[in-house]
Amino acid sequence: MTNSPECLSTSTDRERSWHRPLAILLLVAASAAAFIGRGVISADGIEVVAVTLGFFVDGKFEAAMPPTADLLPVPPFSSHYGIFPSFLPVPFLAPAWPFRTQLGARGLDAFIASTWAAGAIAAAWSFYRFSRRLCPGLSPLWAPAFLTGTFLWPYSADSFFDPWAATALTLGAEGLLSHTGLRPHPARLLFTAILFCTAAWLRPILWITAPAYFLAAVLMWKDREDGSRNILFSGLGLASSFVVALVANTVQNGSPLHFGYQLTSSLPFSTPLLTGVWGSLFSRGRGLVFYAPLTVLSFFVLRKLRPEIRALSFATSALVLLVSAQWFIWHGGSCWGPRYLLPVLPLLAAPAVLGPRIVSGLLLAAGFCLNAPGVVVATGAWMSHVEMLVPPPSASWPKPGPARVSEIASLSPLLGHPWLLVESIRPGLLAPPWTHLGAVSQIPAPQPDEFLSPLFLRTALGLAPVSPFSVRILERTAAAYIIRGRPESAIPFAEEAVRIEPRSGAARLLLGEARRLAGKENAR
Repeated sequence: MTNSPECLSTSTDRERSWHRPLAILLLVAASAAAFIGRGVISADGIEVVAVTLGFFVDGKFEAAMPPTADLLPVPPFSSHYGIFPSFLPVPFLAPAWPFRTQLGARGLDAFIASTWAAGAIAAAWSFYRFSRRLCPGLSPLWAPAFLTGTFLWPYSADSFFDPWAATALTLGAEGLLSHTGLRPHPARLLFTAILFCTAAWLRPILWITAPAYFLAAVLMWKDREDGSRNILFSGLGLASSFVVALVANTVQNGSPLHFGYQLTSSLPFSTPLLTGVWGSLFSRGRGLVFYAPLTVLSFFVLRKLRPEIRALSFATSALVLLVSAQWFIWHGGSCWGPRYLLPVLPLLAAPAVLGPRIVSGLLLAAGFCLNAPGVVVATGAWMSHVEMLVPPPSASWPKPGPARVSEIASLSPLLGHPWLLVESIRPGLLAPPWTHLGAVSQIPAPQPDEFLSPLFLRTALGLAPVSPFSVRILERTAAAYIIRGRPESAIPFAEEAVRIEPRSGAARLLLGEARRLAGKENAR
């Protein structure tokens, strides 16, 4: 690793004294601007938060899941994603829970939503900390620039926990580099390795990054007197973190190797490798080069990096790419950009701070322009509209909207979201992106009240706020318990739904049905 004069002069000590509070203010403002007024959007978030609410309702990290016939069926009383993701909302929901009656559903959703905003902020700040190991004079303003200049920004409001995984990987890597030139205490070596692996507690696929971390440790210390000791304790940290995961799997799922996904057939790695790699890196629908153009600069400074940095930034990213590219939904579903690469985004983008500032500035500005429509327009609105298109007679299009926007370049959200915005202001000014393809739309384009996402924009334009979802999760959980023959377990969830939203007819109906069925069982 080298430090160019340009890197060292990025900011002075005097400038950094006010850069830090300004950076924090900008991070909070950018994340707040993305807030939509709902605690969860994605199916991932619903499962995770349902289990979290289970803890607050009856003291157990458990919640009945609706029956499903998907390739990856939901375990009856937990989520696909294991226990660890459901810990994330706990510190954000805990202060609100005693006041849930006063806060109501909207207030409760706002506290839940802060889980995702905090994750995006933490990922951006971890990028800055790791980048500072490459460039000690780096300004803290790089953190908000990274947030708003990459596809991380829309995840401030979307209910995926990948930004938290990115934070763990990046801070673990930064902690490893912090030992350079020191004789670190064994406990610090263990902690750093465990911190890196907490990302895999959230996303089990990220266990594949552990060899890259170990390789970095070997490269750092192989020529030092205390190298064998340091490498040993780093390996023990990785191993102990894996043991924790095995124990959690056994307790929650009954098997140490059951990481949450209980497959009904063979492993769903069915996408051809080149298809997934090309799509994740270069396609207009999901390509990293479009959704995080800053990462392109990282490859041009590769030679400036020490071997351990290359292992942490590039080997880690390559491992995640090669595996996620073959997943049966390589594009990540209903989300913005290449979601499966989000955990390694800070590590992959960090070397760009060593490049020319004018180039990095232009790439960040381009990233802002490309990703801002992903904040303003709800991702699901465009995908749902595209899903209803009638393809040309000679074309063979995938049916689901997420697959269409990923595989058909003209239907990319990078084109579709700006088109929706322009269409709402000046109808007919721009031809629909699918016109030249010969596709036909049978329904009108979504209107602003259907696709505008941020709460502040909806409020400014006099549009109704998006309805909260926390009470719906409680109702769904109560219904799932009833369906699964446990009406007595459904009662507290239905009671909480009524307490938080007294006017909910569905909640009152579920509560009455659960009490009736539980009474019948007790009578027997």
